[in-house]
Amino acid sequence: MAREPGGRYLQRREYHWPGLGLELAKWRSGPATQGLCHQKNHLVFVTLSGTTAHTKARIEGGERYVGADFPGAVSFIPAGRRREATHGSGELDYVTIHLAARPDADYVGFTNQPDPLIRQLAIALREEARGGWVSGRMFVEAVAMTLSLHLLRHYSDRAPRIPSRPAGLTGTRLRTVVDYIAAHLNDDLRVDALAGVAGMDRFHFSRAFKQATGLPPHRYVIERRVAHAAELLTRSDLTIAEIAHHVGLSSQSHLTTLFRKVTGDTPHAYRTRH
Repeated sequence: MAREPGGRYLQRREYHWPGLGLELAKWRSGPATQGLCHQKNHLVFVTLSGTTAHTKARIEGGERYVGADFPGAVSFIPAGRRREATHGSGELDYVTIHLAARPDADYVGFTNQPDPLIRQLAIALREEARGGWVSGRMFVEAVAMTLSLHLLRHYSDRAPRIPSRPAGLTGTRLRTVVDYIAAHLNDDLRVDALAGVAGMDRFHFSRAFKQATGLPPHRYVIERRVAHAAELLTRSDLTIAEIAHHVGLSSQSHLTTLFRKVTGDTPHAYRTRH
């Protein structure tokens, strides 16, 4: 059994208890870092911060993953399964949990998908470790039991079979996001908020949105703001500064810069010509 993450550790600390091990690490990968995991215990990785340029991974008996590491990403490598991965350049702050395997279930591994409960358990273990384990062994045992049951109920042959969530952003879900943007142009439209409207994590939402619309979310929002500003320039008596505020931009100069970039005209010239 082996674990060879490749890359370079910037920081690393390990903790061990019966049935559970914990590793807190900061890690740096190169342009094409090769990694291998193959251990007798379950391995759960949780990325807390940082990204990689790309990640390609394959867990024995599972599907191939092509994407990137991102904050909140969770990976699960079942005991005895081999995972080979290639990482692009990046730096990650992550938690690794080594969990004793149950022999009475067959598990399905995965790479880089959101799982809020596992993420919260990993953060709780990290904070307890940083605090000197004031809650003691009972806390570790409770986390281990919770995590073990969660993996059994959601990622094993005992998990209830439910339809998988659509990977894309189409139909009603896409219309909900587009309508939300149109109704909140004067708000702070961050990707996290839009991903929440879609019911997706930030990383997968950004990719799916670009596939569906041809534009990344921030570019789409800019173009909708400029389009609405153009409409107000020709159909209202609002000043350019008032229009800038109405479409969620910080100032008249901000609107002028974006408007010229998208249309080739300044707002004043556009209003005059139309």
